[in-house]
Amino acid sequence: MPNSKIIKESRKLSQDSPITLYQISGEASSMASSWGSDLFLVSPEESGGHPVRYVNRDWTSSNPNQNLDSYIPIPIAAAGFELSGSNNLPQPNLQISNIDGQMTLYNFDFEDLIGFSLTRIRTYVKYLHSINGGPQQSTYDPEAHWTPDTWWFNRKVNESKLGVTYELTSVFDLEGLAIPKRRMYSNFCPFDYRGPECQYPGPAVSNPDVCPKTLDACRQRFGNNLRFGGFPAVTDR
Repeated sequence: MPNSKIIKESRKLSQDSPITLYQISGEASSMASSWGSDLFLVSPEESGGHPVRYVNRDWTSSNPNQNLDSYIPIPIAAAGFELSGSNNLPQPNLQISNIDGQMTLYNFDFEDLIGFSLTRIRTYVKYLHSINGGPQQSTYDPEAHWTPDTWWFNRKVNESKLGVTYELTSVFDLEGLAIPKRRMYSNFCPFDYRGPECQYPGPAVSNPDVCPKTLDACRQRFGNNLRFGGFPAVTDR
């Protein structure tokens, strides 16, 4: 059995250690109406396996007591943010643990997070507000971090029971695109039935009142004035 004292020592945090905090948001995506609270994540290797509390991307000095969040430890890593010598815009990769299957559920419910944003906040442990639910640190400084940088989920690279890898893209790499992007289906509507995009106000067509979200189902409800969220001209792949 591992020595518990050794494990405890390995979990101690150095106040001068750098730490990266991640905020995943769907508020600017096509799924904004069904997206709930943002995800606030931190690598357990950097946080000592503990949740940490610090400002989020919306923090401002004019409201110093607002926009503090707890970042939950989960295996997460990102790389490839640096510009290359060819002057091509970087397309970083983000890896997130999927051992509990939670990311698979997010991918299913929110179209692989395409159009979602990832914001990085980089600081040092000593500037965090608190660690593992403890009291505020005497060295807490909400302004002692690099300017948060935001990237966009461009596509899912791979997914397994262990983890999910996403390709990110810069906002400068989205010029000329209709943002936010979403997956294109020929005969499936991603809109929430009777939700803000669908807006069907009529009587129920079936019992129970459930829409199969196909093109024919949309015609049954709207006639020729469709509010179909799919793309009938494309081929599903």
